Amino acid sequence: MMKVVTYLINLDGSHERLARATQQLNQVHWPFERFSAVDGRGKALTEFENYDAQGANQTLGRSLMNSELGCYLSHYGCAEKFLSTDADYLVVLEDDMKIDPDFKDKLDGTIEYLDQHKELDWYLINIAAKKKKLSKDITEIDGMSLWHAFYFPIRGLGLVWSRKGAEAFMQAGKTMTMPVDIFFQTWLSKNGKGLGVWPALVRPAGLDSDILGTVAAQGISRKEKEGRGLSHGIKKQKRMWRDRCYALKHLVSVK
Repeated sequence: MMKVVTYLINLDGSHERLARATQQLNQVHWPFERFSAVDGRGKALTEFENYDAQGANQTLGRSLMNSELGCYLSHYGCAEKFLSTDADYLVVLEDDMKIDPDFKDKLDGTIEYLDQHKELDWYLINIAAKKKKLSKDITEIDGMSLWHAFYFPIRGLGLVWSRKGAEAFMQAGKTMTMPVDIFFQTWLSKNGKGLGVWPALVRPAGLDSDILGTVAAQGISRKEKEGRGLSHGIKKQKRMWRDRCYALKHLVSVK
């Protein structure tokens, strides 16, 4: 019998977010464990062992913020912890989420379908997609579409890992050169092993960011905090078009 574990990423001290997320998940009878988020705030970038500052500037035209590195390490830590268990699949949720009332039935149905169709060979499902782009439908589950997300959605609010995908992330994502949601989009658009659901099962709750709220309170814009170089905009467009080209190749080659 397949086994699914769920980790809810939550910063120590963010009690209201934890209570709100717990209430939602308990309401739909979805068991989970709290995963203590890596808090990057107040840390120097040099304190992050696997951060490649030069690689970030080459890729993004800016440095990563310490909060982005904390978020990245939280997702990496979830995958690492999952692989230390005997579970077959991992659901990762961020605590500023609002779940669909049919979350349990639809997600159970999705995971059961994929468990019975190993030939699909996937790494990661985005269950919080904002848009459905460059995709191909696989099947319908309770009125919800499961699809090949060749241009992997950027929002990392709700994700489902296969063991094979988590293992691959441990290797491909160890060195940090970009925010984790951008890494997922770049990596999965290139290898074509991302899936999505539509309509999304998880949406933003509309809460202010714990991290960026602090930045705003200091009177510092995100642009200033990131230290964007002149090439930032050009590199962003280049990255997005490259990922779309990868996605198009997968889309036209799929049967």
